[in-house]
Order: sequence, then C-alpha cells, then structure tokens
Amino acid sequence: MGVTSYPRFCANSENNRPEVVRLTGERIMAGRGMKILGGLVVAVAAVGVIGYGVVMNVPAVQDTIMKRTIAQRLATSGPAALLDDGALHVFLCGTGSPMPDMTRANACSAIMAGGHMVIIDTGPGSWRRIAEARLPAAKIDTILLTHLHSDHIGDLGEFATQSWIAGRSTPLDVRGPTALPEPAADTDSQGKSFGTSSTEDVVKGFALAYNSDAAFRILHHGADHLIPDGADMVGHNIVTPDYNVLQPVYERDGLKISAFLVDHTPIKPAYGYRVEYNGRVAVLSGDTAKTESVERFSKDADLLVHEALNKEMVQMIVNGVTTSGNPRLGDMAHDTLDYHASPVEAAEIANAAGVKLLVYSHVVPPLPNAIAERMFMRGVDAVQGDADVKIGYDGMLITMPAGSDKVEVSKLP
Repeated sequence: MGVTSYPRFCANSENNRPEVVRLTGERIMAGRGMKILGGLVVAVAAVGVIGYGVVMNVPAVQDTIMKRTIAQRLATSGPAALLDDGALHVFLCGTGSPMPDMTRANACSAIMAGGHMVIIDTGPGSWRRIAEARLPAAKIDTILLTHLHSDHIGDLGEFATQSWIAGRSTPLDVRGPTALPEPAADTDSQGKSFGTSSTEDVVKGFALAYNSDAAFRILHHGADHLIPDGADMVGHNIVTPDYNVLQPVYERDGLKISAFLVDHTPIKPAYGYRVEYNGRVAVLSGDTAKTESVERFSKDADLLVHEALNKEMVQMIVNGVTTSGNPRLGDMAHDTLDYHASPVEAAEIANAAGVKLLVYSHVVPPLPNAIAERMFMRGVDAVQGDADVKIGYDGMLITMPAGSDKVEVSKLP
C-alpha cells in the first residue's frame, strides 16, 4: 500500500522548519472507518429519537403498545402458580422497620403452599408489595400477627379490602396475641388506660374504620360483584402457650403453622411462627431479642427469617440525634437496643439450630448503600457456620421444593 506525506510545522523544531509527517494508508482507512462508525451511531441515535417521538406523540402507537402489554400480562398465570406447585414459598412483602426507608415496606411475609396464602404481619406499605408482585390476593384466607405494634398491623385494612376486591368472598380470619396481661400503668388526662386491646379488639377497630368504604363499594359495584361477606374480617385471640411450646394456629391441606412465644419485652405476648409443608420447614422470628425458643423451633429448619438490628449502627444514630439537640428521641432510639436481636446473634441462633438459610428482615437501620450493608454484616462471618446468610429485601421469594433439600432465592416481580 502506498505512502502519503503531509507537511506540518513542528513547534519544537530548532528553526521552525516544516517537518514531514508520514501517515500510512492503514491510518487513513482507520480514520475513515471511525467516521463511518460515528455516522452510524448518529444515525441510530436519530432513529431512536424519531422512534421516541413517535411513541410519545402518536396516540395509535401508544394504544397498540398498551393493548399488547395488557394482553401479555393477562396471558400468563404468573405467581398464582406458586400456590399449587407442591413447594413451600415465603415471599417477603415488607423487610423494613419504623425508621423511614423508601426501599422497604414494614413487616410482612406471605406463606404460599397447598393452594393457600397466609400473611404474617401487615406493616404499612406492605399491601403494595403484594400488588406489585401480582400475587393472587383472593387466595388470602388468614392473617397472623406476631404482635400489635403499629409497624406490624398498619395495612390490615388494606389487606382486607383489597383481597375482597380481588375476589375473596368469605370473612377474613385474623389471628394474633391477646391483650397485655396488665394494662400500662400510665393513663391519659381522662383516666384512660392503654394496653387493653387484643387482636379481636384491633380487628373490630379496623372493621369499623372500613365499614363505610365497604358500603360505598357495594353500592357502586353491586353485591353480585362484591359479596358482602367478603368485606368482613374476624379477629381471634391465640391462646397463649407456655414458653417453648408450639401452639397450632392454622392447618389446611397439609400446610401447618404454629405460634411460639418470643422475647419482645415489654410487648407480651409476642410470637414467632413455625411453618411446615411437604417435609419443608420455615421459621419466622417476629420481633425478638435473642431467645432460646427461636433456636428450639428452628432446629434443622430449611429457612429462618429473623429480625435484625445492628446495635453499633443504631448507637451511632443515638449519639448523633442526642448531640444534635434532641435527647428525647435519642433516649427512645436507645430503648430499641434491648428488645431486638443483632445480625450476629441471629447468625448464632441459625448456626446452633442447623438452619440451611438465614434471611434478615425487619432490618434496622436502613441500608442505603454497600458500605452500610458491610457495616450491618460485621462479625457475621465469624459465627455463621454452615448456614447461608442473606439480607432480605422486599420482593424476595424463598422457595423450598418438595422432595428436595434445596432452598432457592429469586425476586418478584
């Protein structure tokens, strides 16, 4: 291939004479190739801009895309198939805490097996996770509450109403703790005591609050579409068992769920739940300090979903809030340290029990980035044992197939 020469002035030459710069034909061709490639990129970008403009400004195109999307969504059975595939599924519909966290709803887990869906806790924001995952809400027949803190019951009305709208036609059963053994000593200025409400009372309160809403919907859509019985929710108090004793609370088509006491003092009673189906076992701790009952009932379990509060990180928050001039909130934040378990303590429980997979939920504090996650997990490796350990997230699906020892983790939607 020939050689082409071009003169140029070299600023560094001693007398500023022209210097001949040799460019091979290969360099010229490469330069032309880059120009062609650049032209193609510009052309593709232009097509993209034109396409975007068409989609954003031509109603007929928008309608076509919308109709196609709807058809694709409706053509698949989606997550409804999870109820009847013989496996035990646990879907995390809320892994956060009362601390504000845009990525996490408050406490909620969905148990799916044997054609049934049972919800454990209905924390604020958790209904939306069920809807986003397109879970078959009409199949929700029972809600179990670990305790009556607001971050565990706040979406109860939405679960009842939205599962009714989805097609549930019988009253929703809600089961949970009795009232405190003794009401709180402090009363308000009118002499009213606090701590007198049980699960039955809480459910009556939600039912009353949503009574008018149910009426509006029946009047609007008709009782043939919204069967009035489905608007009801009925509360049941779980008989408080002795410590380290399982109390059966749900048993249908092979799916068995039992409650056991945990230590969330001064909240009494507070429950964890053991779930059994087709030879697979999952345990959900509820809110608790490190307690022997969780270890006992997690023995050889496939899955332990355990709450976790990193005490060192929360203490940093306490110090920051206090020094910023709000010692009242600092004191209240400090109070949370003694009735929650740390990630290390939960890992110690999982290791002692021989659990296959430990998943952290009710995560405190929020974990906005990888650095915070690393801090949250400090010390876990040293006590982990054979169990796999993961930080839970909203949308996490844990699947335990029948006739297998596998524990599979995926994401919905």
